[in-house]
Amino acid sequence: MNKRVYLIISALLLSSLIVSTFAQVTVGLKEADWIEYEITYTGTPPDWYPENARFEVLTIQGTRITLELKTKALDGTENTNNVTFSLEDGAPDFIIIPANLNIGDEVYHKEVGSIKILGIEEYTYEGDTRELVYGSFVDLDYNWDRKTGIVIQIDQTTDTYTQSWLAVNTNIVQTQALDLDPMILYGTIIAVVGIILIIVAGILKRKK
Repeated sequence: MNKRVYLIISALLLSSLIVSTFAQVTVGLKEADWIEYEITYTGTPPDWYPENARFEVLTIQGTRITLELKTKALDGTENTNNVTFSLEDGAPDFIIIPANLNIGDEVYHKEVGSIKILGIEEYTYEGDTRELVYGSFVDLDYNWDRKTGIVIQIDQTTDTYTQSWLAVNTNIVQTQALDLDPMILYGTIIAVVGIILIIVAGILKRKK
């Protein structure tokens, strides 16, 4: 085989492996989605660490996202910051990952590396059964909502403290539950109107 042809084929095979390793970047959140967290500790964490946090999606343009981050620190200090990033390059602290990842997919962050999705399991929130994907990075264990990619729980263990972030309130479940296919929505409305007309016709018939 011609050496140049061999090199081209090798490069194509390598590129296909890279594409298959890093999953397609799909944003699962919507503008105005928000989520709140409570953070608990054991040991002696730094007093500037947060005791609660709130993330809200301000804008989404392709894979570029702007979040408003509100935190209240253990020392009582409150902070509000806006952060903009491309999900292709990785969100700060892996708080958002691409939606609908599968076991073996990798979440890439240009500054710190990548996390491999190790598993998928079900969880229930507000009566809605959803799926979690999870993975680990250094001393951090992550659980994300698979459909949206937003982090649900983070656990960290160090020599001096442990911390656990847990999502306690959000609009995401409700907004997605109401995000119906237009044809289904219109069909439901027509069916309801039809039932009402039948009832009204029956009432008028009885009166006659």
